[in-house]
Amino acid sequence: MAKRTIRISELTCSTYNKKDNSPRGCKTVSSCDINVGDYVVIDNYFTLVVADGKEQSE
Repeated sequence: MAKRTIRISELTCSTYNKKDNSPRGCKTVSSCDINVGDYVVIDNYFTLVVADGKEQSE
């Protein structure tokens, strides 16, 4: 299974669910609060946010 990643410039929504240590597992935050290395929920999967220019490796 390939690792799910998204470039930070590809985040187009205004809010995302970001992975955290709460009992629910994530919280809703503004897209400006997302940093490289965070995990966001996309299509019911945690997806790693990577820097622009970093190519995906399989």
